[in-house]
Amino acid sequence: MRYIDLNVIDQCKPDNWDVNSQRWAQRVQRAADKSAEIKSIGSKWSDFKPNFIREFGDKCWYSEVPRIGTDFDVDHFRPKGDVKVSKQSYATRVVQGARQKHPGYWWLAFEAKNYRYACIEANRPRSNGGKHDYFPLMDEATRVWNRCNIAGHGGEDVKLLDPCSLIDVTLVSYVQHPGAVMSRYSEISHPDEYSRVRESAKRYNLNSKTIKGARSEVIKKVKDSLQFIELYASLPPAQQVTMNGFLATMEQNLVDACNRKSGFSATAVAFVRQKRHEAWLTDLLPRLDLTD
Repeated sequence: MRYIDLNVIDQCKPDNWDVNSQRWAQRVQRAADKSAEIKSIGSKWSDFKPNFIREFGDKCWYSEVPRIGTDFDVDHFRPKGDVKVSKQSYATRVVQGARQKHPGYWWLAFEAKNYRYACIEANRPRSNGGKHDYFPLMDEATRVWNRCNIAGHGGEDVKLLDPCSLIDVTLVSYVQHPGAVMSRYSEISHPDEYSRVRESAKRYNLNSKTIKGARSEVIKKVKDSLQFIELYASLPPAQQVTMNGFLATMEQNLVDACNRKSGFSATAVAFVRQKRHEAWLTDLLPRLDLTD
């Protein structure tokens, strides 16, 4: 999971989005059946896809799976309809002795900063995993129930990791069990962080068989490239000359793997960072994007 800057999402708005989205939001606000009105307006958020691909690459923001031969969704991070907190239950509260079901974050249906580009496996509901309308909080008392702007949701103690949170993307480790997404911290030392990563890995299907397999291929390529560059540095100049072409290929492999737009680039970065203090990697570091 690489960090996605919310301010850049604003730069991905389709033509006339601000004017149109305000009109659509007003229609939803006036409607008695808000979900039906949103459906009537249609999935206008799909128009963000080309610009999301241009700015962030054609990959899932949750899993970093590249899009190959399938369609991706524009997920509403805060669900516009039902709000599930578990497989069988929804977000509720008790008001004057009566239990109320959360109406959904309908007021964010056309809010660009609530959008996340997501693969089908991470977003759509399945027997095991799939985010869809799932949005639990660590503390339900912090949940927003009434219409407000996106900034007004900053106090919600969100459980699922958000690629648009610089803190959240640092909680994930890819090196403890290569190929799998794990918590950077232990359950004993950081129980909340551990719980969030574990729940997110399950909900986004980050450790499904196919995703782990694809992630492992990236790890192997990165490791092979690092090993060759280290070997090359130990050779005498006469031997190095015969391998200069292959060295350039291995270096480019690392540059491409760490590129923010590449699939599973956070995994690549995690393994390259382990070697960033090695003298044999010094000359290549300026070409590598090792930021979160």
